[in-house]
Amino acid sequence: MEEVAEYALHIQCSWRIVKGNKIVVASRDFYSPRTGLDDENEYFEWDVQGNNRFDERIEFFIEGINEHTIVERVGSDEVGGLKIFLSQGYLVKGFPDTSEDDEYSEFWKLFNRKEDSPHFVVTGNGIENE
Repeated sequence: MEEVAEYALHIQCSWRIVKGNKIVVASRDFYSPRTGLDDENEYFEWDVQGNNRFDERIEFFIEGINEHTIVERVGSDEVGGLKIFLSQGYLVKGFPDTSEDDEYSEFWKLFNRKEDSPHFVVTGNGIENE
């Protein structure tokens, strides 16, 4: 049986995971080739799993954490930015990078995976509960 987390975080804005002064993995890594693939290669397909830098870097991140990694605290800012401080010195940062403020401007949401549980949603219009 597959084990899944009780809570899920969907980030739909720019984000990065840092440790100290180093970016471990970031949202734009999807569009760069993994180590060993030539950026000028006309056959680079970012959306093929294993081809992009994200796939390479997230594997490195997952190997660096363990079952004892916990969320130590969470913070936000006045424009919808998000900071999640993890043990082992990791920090997850979400930072909205658009001025859109319509019903489609969802930056991120946190929710319990249980059926019919409310979602905490941050948009260009502020905080919403779905």
